[in-house]
Amino acid sequence: MRSFFFILFFLLFFFLFDLAFASGKIWSRTEMVEMAGYGEQKLSSVIITGSLLCDTSSPHLKLHSIAIQGATVAIKCHTGYKRRSKWIKAVTDDLGEFEIDLPSKLHAVPDLENTCVVKPIHVPEIYRCYHTSSNTHKRIRLVSSTNSLRVYTSGKIRLQGHSSKS
Repeated sequence: MRSFFFILFFLLFFFLFDLAFASGKIWSRTEMVEMAGYGEQKLSSVIITGSLLCDTSSPHLKLHSIAIQGATVAIKCHTGYKRRSKWIKAVTDDLGEFEIDLPSKLHAVPDLENTCVVKPIHVPEIYRCYHTSSNTHKRIRLVSSTNSLRVYTSGKIRLQGHSSKS
């Protein structure tokens, strides 16, 4: 009886295998992934935006803000698990703006506004800006939400710069 099922399974497998190749169709990786139900398209996205500015003052100007290009900014979300959270990094563009796409494992974290903080990690030396204790970590807030996209912002992160006459 067992050998009967073995032969039946073998014939069925051979028939399906032969049928797949007889049609002359060999599926691509994308088609096979879709047929198996493992879509590679993201189901949702969570984007964190913001900008990094260097506030400097001089004798003639009260306050002057400069966009910091090439700085490294990172976000860290405390998930409540015992293992340490990792910083997710981005680099600011020529306008001092950054955009961080959170990994999908963090999309379901409840209350991202209170569990995630944004922090400047590295500022190029040419800007001569430094961190003050009041703005080292900045919270995020929800700006927009649709079915599959949530956008948060940290707003403007301001660093204190050295005056031009020290």
